[in-house]
Amino acid sequence: MDYLYKTLAAAAGRGRVEPGEEINVNVDLILGHDGTAGKVLAAWPGEARVASPERVVFTLDHALPAPSIAARSLHREMAAFARTHGVHLFASGEGVLHQVVAENFNPRPGMVIAGADGHVATAGAFGAVAFSLKPEELVGVMLTSRLTLKAPGTYGVQVIGKMPPGVGGRDLALAVIGRLDKEKVKGKALIFWGAGLAELNRAERMALCNMVGETGAMTGLILPPEEAPPEGGPELEVVLDELEPMAACPPSPFNVKPLKELEGLPITQAVVGGCSSGRLEDMRALLSGLGGRRVHPGVTLLVTPASRQVLHLMEEEGLTRELRRLGALILPPGCGPCPGTHLGLAAPGDRVLAASVRNVPGRMGAEESEIYLAAPRAVGAAAAAGAIAAAVEF
Repeated sequence: MDYLYKTLAAAAGRGRVEPGEEINVNVDLILGHDGTAGKVLAAWPGEARVASPERVVFTLDHALPAPSIAARSLHREMAAFARTHGVHLFASGEGVLHQVVAENFNPRPGMVIAGADGHVATAGAFGAVAFSLKPEELVGVMLTSRLTLKAPGTYGVQVIGKMPPGVGGRDLALAVIGRLDKEKVKGKALIFWGAGLAELNRAERMALCNMVGETGAMTGLILPPEEAPPEGGPELEVVLDELEPMAACPPSPFNVKPLKELEGLPITQAVVGGCSSGRLEDMRALLSGLGGRRVHPGVTLLVTPASRQVLHLMEEEGLTRELRRLGALILPPGCGPCPGTHLGLAAPGDRVLAASVRNVPGRMGAEESEIYLAAPRAVGAAAAAGAIAAAVEF
């Protein structure tokens, strides 16, 4: 039995699970944040109690510090709920949900996670099986610590070869999205395996699984190395040796092109950070792309550490000082500009190059702005040049 179905069978207390079967599984971690918690609290049934408060993790990360009275009021409601029910609440700038989970809750093979966010599959970097739910659906999981679902089929991606210099995990993620069969992957579990994944560091593995939420897949994970691949072989094979820096163009993450085809396209804003690219390795890559050059006077460079822990490490290495010296704005740990709620909104006429997860119209502000997605190193090079630049010295 494949790893996915072994995990689901164990969580359901059954000997075997087949694709398409309806099952009821135990959930090890239940996740939410201030971007979705308003709907969770609105749907909460009166005096009901959280079944397993130690499993519930809420973060304030989408709008902290609060940019509006409504946001601040929600934060207070979440704090009151956390006190009443005894759930975990990270409310003091500890960071974005998925990084907080990675740092504090040891996601690992065999775990089942459910969260009211589109990118909970980030935990798949550690072999956990994580499902994105609507906020109203999360209420039932909080009440029972269980989730009813149909076991998904699988869509396999085998990664082989060796990563070329100047190419990283986000380039791999974009290349995969650009080559997926959108209809076949929809509602499936996206499973990554292969010797090439050993080329990826922890941050790159998280970046790869973080993008699963944009594919239409039900969940996604990197197969633990001791596990056998799904039966039937891969639906997609990626040869790392053939990769090059990539970019996703408006209006969709599926609109992927080699970065060199966009060289010279002017930008006005550059974004690195959050759950997709806010780790220490990403900050080093950003500085590598800048190459000691100051941010172009026509560009605003926004940098959001994924967590307070990452920010501390940046400070210890002198990265924050160097980024400020070169003209970047360092934002509080969290989501930053990515959700389009505050801290760097795009206006009509802005063209943004971001190492983030989504580039649909209006994602970061005005629908008339344009958002391109790339790796942190490419964002750094563009921020210095004032335009997308493929020929970067690494």
